[in-house]
Amino acid sequence: MTRLLTWLSPSYPVGGYTYSHGIEYAVETGRVRDLGSLVTWIDAALSRGAGWTDAVLFVAASRAVRAGDEAALEWAAERADVMRGSSELALESAAQGTAFLRTVRASWAPEGLERWNAVLDRTGRPPAHAVAVAIATTCAGMPSDLALCAFLHGFAANLVSAGVRLVPLGQTDGQRAVALLDTILHRVSTKAHEASLEDLGSAAPVIDWAAMSHETQYTRLFRS
Repeated sequence: MTRLLTWLSPSYPVGGYTYSHGIEYAVETGRVRDLGSLVTWIDAALSRGAGWTDAVLFVAASRAVRAGDEAALEWAAERADVMRGSSELALESAAQGTAFLRTVRASWAPEGLERWNAVLDRTGRPPAHAVAVAIATTCAGMPSDLALCAFLHGFAANLVSAGVRLVPLGQTDGQRAVALLDTILHRVSTKAHEASLEDLGSAAPVIDWAAMSHETQYTRLFRS
């Protein structure tokens, strides 16, 4: 448990604080302006956007490692790399996944991780954050439902933190947002474990649009 808390702590050096997942542009255009609209935005990301895609691929990667199926992991890693709505969203996932695996391997690596890291290397693709965490937590023997909830909580909490700084909101409103999103991320995790690979996909075009628009935003604090 402490290893999972460490790996998904905001202090873990993956650079998550540098990304807003399009929220910075959404704030500039008035689409995110208060607690309610911030929760709605993150709910969409979790339920229909990158959060859902990552959840399904997290489960797929975890099952592949548990089964010793290298081809299945390669498939999940490839899909996780290409299923991004913009170059900044791709960077957000790949940069965090790369930093996560690098740090885990150098500090608190579970048995078997090197085998699966070599599989990722063979794909020639950077590891998506969700796939990297799925591999490490599965190698460490952590239940995938617990690990996925922790991953989604970290994803949501990082976006709440970005919203608190950008809107801006007070810290108490930030904690209210985290509380409101808790039921949602548990629902997404449960649904992802029940889903088939045919359920893979996203339907959050406004988030993708905001992320694309952020790439040319005149002033910005975040990378995405």
